[in-house]
Amino acid sequence: MTNTTRKARELKNRQIETALRIEQHQTGEEGFRATLETLISVASRAADIFERSKTEQKRQLVAFVFSNLKLRGKKLEFSLRSPFDLMVNRATYAEWLGNLDSNQD
Repeated sequence: MTNTTRKARELKNRQIETALRIEQHQTGEEGFRATLETLISVASRAADIFERSKTEQKRQLVAFVFSNLKLRGKKLEFSLRSPFDLMVNRATYAEWLGNLDSNQD
């Protein structure tokens, strides 16, 4: 096999590998988008879902959203599980954007 043929074969293999990686990323992005949409939908209806749920389902929902629940006197202490903590604290992320320039809406 000549050097040219070998190099052409290597390049073709790299092209196939790159195409497969691109496809995997696109598929992963679609899956992530669907999961995110479902999560936002459930989060936006959480109060209604909770009200309609039976006791065991309420426990599961609370355990899914919160961790480290503690009652200290009349004060409830808790931590939000990821990604709910990010959703609640999203207002602080505006700081990451910096100032918008005149070309941005």
